[in-house]
Amino acid sequence: MNILQMDMNLLKVLYLLTSTGSSQKTADKLGISTSAVSHALARLREVLNEPLFRREGHRQVPTLFALSLKEKLTPLFSSLDSELFGHMQDAPRHFNLVAPPALHPILLPLLAQKSTLANVDIRCQNFERRSWRNDLLEGSIDMVIAVGDHQQRTSALRYALIGSTRLVAVFGTPLQQRLQHKSGLAFSELANYAHYYCHPWPQAENELDRQLERQGLQRRIQLSCADYAQLPPVLRAAPLMAVVPQPWFSAQPDKRGLFTLPILDNLAIGHLFSHYRQGEVEWKKRLISALHAELRPYYQ
Repeated sequence: MNILQMDMNLLKVLYLLTSTGSSQKTADKLGISTSAVSHALARLREVLNEPLFRREGHRQVPTLFALSLKEKLTPLFSSLDSELFGHMQDAPRHFNLVAPPALHPILLPLLAQKSTLANVDIRCQNFERRSWRNDLLEGSIDMVIAVGDHQQRTSALRYALIGSTRLVAVFGTPLQQRLQHKSGLAFSELANYAHYYCHPWPQAENELDRQLERQGLQRRIQLSCADYAQLPPVLRAAPLMAVVPQPWFSAQPDKRGLFTLPILDNLAIGHLFSHYRQGEVEWKKRLISALHAELRPYYQ
């Protein structure tokens, strides 16, 4: 037997069963009975000469072979779905973006404009330091803008380096007197000041803090709140320092009473990447290109 002789409906069952782990959920999604799912699974096992799943309680747990097949089927179904049904005139348009909150001052005005002009519902969620590969392949996310390269590569996804930038120390008038004679900060000097930590991921996962720890140093986090928006009033009110990417400060409309110093070590240079599916529909390609164009002037 070859792929042309195989019943393609079996592949739909395999794909959904590996995704849901449930015969009932697979049956509901396909509009068939659970006995039909069981029959399809029996045929798959016979054709492929592989158990494919093992039962643990109420779940069907895929074997490594089944997971490898899912990895190939996911971009295929996602691409076909976009190609066959993404161009329909009345099809609702949704775009799900993952991005670090430091980019919000740059991206949100553009996203607001594009959502209106292209009649797209755009959802933006915070980047986390983990792999987003499966989210992209399964279509729950359309684009990931990532700091650092945390993604396991696959031919179904495109990877683009947007550029790099330097981290800067931001502070307000309460700390200015101590820092006014400096033109920059050595990496190790960050341990000499109290900090406001505004990133959405834990300090233990923050690359800057990992690098400091390797040198036997640690920042003192005096105030932690995953909110960049509160950074200006916090730094104006207390002698705290925050370490942020230079583009955030450049795009910040409220710079009154704020000052910056570059962190001079090469460890303070960070890279920005984007990840998205190959073969997207045209309107998504245009939106992705617009996001790249908006970010590149900030990341050289």
